[in-house]
Amino acid sequence: MNRSSNSHSSMFLMEMMIAILFFSLASAVCLRMFTKSHQMSEDTRNLNMAVNQIQNAAELLKHSYTPKTTTADTDRPDFPELFLATYPDAAADTQELSIYFDENWNHCPADQGIFCMKISQNEADEISAYEILVLDAADTEVSSLDLKLHQPNRP
Repeated sequence: MNRSSNSHSSMFLMEMMIAILFFSLASAVCLRMFTKSHQMSEDTRNLNMAVNQIQNAAELLKHSYTPKTTTADTDRPDFPELFLATYPDAAADTQELSIYFDENWNHCPADQGIFCMKISQNEADEISAYEILVLDAADTEVSSLDLKLHQPNRP
């Protein structure tokens, strides 16, 4: 009689170990899915913000190419001065501009930047070509845009 209760106890113990193993594996899979989901959410957020920043830059560039008809328009700066007025922490030379953003996509100085938007200008006759590129801290491309603007008789 003692022997049958021992076999039932060991069988119950074996079932409990299998159940614990099953739930441990299931929780590990769920934890991995939650982690991957969070990473995908962050990547999507960063991509959306990069696209928004690129769109802002493209609109500023298009604005600089609108005809200057009023006296207020004639005082409007061109590339890169237009961006330096909008983003005071930007670094610029005659052909390239770098704007830095922190983790919340607020523009910031270069030493605090997590993301960098680089705008390169390439002019030929009446067409100005711009490459707008957003990079993360590891210099991996987040998003990019090639923009060509045309204005005849541009000085």
